[in-house]
Amino acid sequence: MAAGFGLSYLIGVPLLLEERIAFGTVLGAAAVAGLGFALALFVRDVTAWTVLLALGIVLVVAAAAVASYRKLIGAEIADARARWLASPRSPGHPWPLAAVVLVCGVWTVHFLHQAYVYTPRGLFAGYVNIWGDWAAHLSFTGSFAYGHNFPPEYPIDPGHHLGYPFMIDFLAASLVPLGSPLTSSLVMTSGLLGLAFPAVLYLAAQRFAGGRAAAAIAVFVFLLGGGLGFYFLLGDIQHSGLAALVHLPREYTLNRELNFQWLNPVLAYLVPQRSTLFGFSLTLILLVVLWLAARGGSGWRPFLFAGVVAGVIPVYHVHAYGTVVALAFFWALFTRRIQWLGFFIPALVIGVPILLWMWPPANLSVCGDGVSLRGYCLELGWLSYLDWQRDGAIWFGRDFVWFWMRNTSVFIPLLVAAHFLRSWFQTGFVTWFTPMWLWFLVPNVIVLQPWDWDNTKFFIFWALLGSIVVGGLLSRMFQRGLGSAIVATVLLVMLVLAGALDLARASDYSVSANQFTDTRGLEVADWVRGHTSPEAVFVVAPEHNSPIPTLAERRELIGYPGWLWTYGLPDYVQKGDDDKRILDGDASASDLVSKYGVDYVMIGPQEIPLGASRAYWDEHGTLVYDNGEYAVYRVSS
Repeated sequence: MAAGFGLSYLIGVPLLLEERIAFGTVLGAAAVAGLGFALALFVRDVTAWTVLLALGIVLVVAAAAVASYRKLIGAEIADARARWLASPRSPGHPWPLAAVVLVCGVWTVHFLHQAYVYTPRGLFAGYVNIWGDWAAHLSFTGSFAYGHNFPPEYPIDPGHHLGYPFMIDFLAASLVPLGSPLTSSLVMTSGLLGLAFPAVLYLAAQRFAGGRAAAAIAVFVFLLGGGLGFYFLLGDIQHSGLAALVHLPREYTLNRELNFQWLNPVLAYLVPQRSTLFGFSLTLILLVVLWLAARGGSGWRPFLFAGVVAGVIPVYHVHAYGTVVALAFFWALFTRRIQWLGFFIPALVIGVPILLWMWPPANLSVCGDGVSLRGYCLELGWLSYLDWQRDGAIWFGRDFVWFWMRNTSVFIPLLVAAHFLRSWFQTGFVTWFTPMWLWFLVPNVIVLQPWDWDNTKFFIFWALLGSIVVGGLLSRMFQRGLGSAIVATVLLVMLVLAGALDLARASDYSVSANQFTDTRGLEVADWVRGHTSPEAVFVVAPEHNSPIPTLAERRELIGYPGWLWTYGLPDYVQKGDDDKRILDGDASASDLVSKYGVDYVMIGPQEIPLGASRAYWDEHGTLVYDNGEYAVYRVSS
């Protein structure tokens, strides 16, 4: 936070003290992680020295920037003091920011404190998407902290560049040599950036929409986003009584049987896909910088700053890079200033090579009998096709509209209305938002990911910036008399109720917890980490929560195929077959062990149902560990 606060003085546009603190938290974390990665790449390890040296260098640069702007800092502190000490009823008082940070912070701390819980029965995850998605993040983080994974490759499919935006996990790995347990490192880094994000969104929305009320509403429209699924709460109460409110029995934003696909953004992205903690915030920060620079007549420096930061964004979040660069192109058309070259040149010169290095090896989209465009499936109406295929193509229009209403409630009607009421927005942000409709329209035609649901990775940026527009519209409705305020209240409740219910349920450990591994799984992970080479390759069941890649931090021949398919790694099918042959003790097992350079085979509760043969490995391997549930064999390759 201190480092980022100082770095904010390099931006070159005037900011509020609160913006420097909130934006600086993200920029500082990104800078320390990025420089730490460069140092770790040089020595092929993450150590306390690489981490502290990176932090020290960034702090020195930040201190130099602060020293150069002592008078400006004094003026900003005086301004902040005057605003905070004024009457809360004064127009510029920042109390809504404090309220947003407090409300969001209480939920975040409560939710994350139970993210991972160690019990006598083993390790439990407090929410299903932590149990699921964080398994990959454990593997990536541990591969840096313990596995000497430099240059980075997928520890769950060795031999491929780590194309997942890994910097959030490297930041977590940086805490491990300083004393943090692996699981805690994920919790703390998600906590740091998760606590900062509502403030970043509020402050960006305040700039774009021009008001405190609009900013506060925008935060909750996005973070509590959902559809009309709250309707099912009535049936749940009718069935179970008020007890349904104590322990909610279902998710209300996601029900694939009824084609509710728009899972609340916190639970779909900020929690499981940890890279969005960098991606969403960096997108907002850079767009604020470009917005202020383009409209305020700034010189080259803010454009250069934004361009350099944008250039390295792919390793923080790929879709954020695409959003910032593409939207900036449209914004450049609005203003036509030569200084835009200061943004685009570094953004492209730095960013494109990184993007090419991270690009998936193959497009694994499966279009079946459907139409495709250069291997990308055409899916008119995105997942609404599940409705109109059932009802008939003649009902496409009706089903498309109802699908999006069902999934996002009144969000789209309000967003459309804002374009007709753009005079309500003194800042003109509605016009600047207009190109973002492409982030909605294009994914409604082309499946841009192997898994069609992952088109939400584009929709979500449309929703992020769109929430600011909707917040501005609703804030004006609240100001236009009692009747308009009542309507605005109803609309706001319809926008946020389903998401609020899902966040409440997700934070209820009694209904959301899932066992990640049992006590014996923790024991074998501890033994493997302490008694095998950091670069050892294991054959285990390709399950997402295998203790070897997630907790022992060792490479596995092949990991969970559902991830590898979406990562565009085409060898997962063959490797999966070979993995099973090795476990089963097939006649080709010895040759496959040599082919892949396998060092160990583990047989436990996840391997035995796949047909793994202890009898074969008792004869052909050396048993080096056995706790009665998990057996580890050393093999000769």
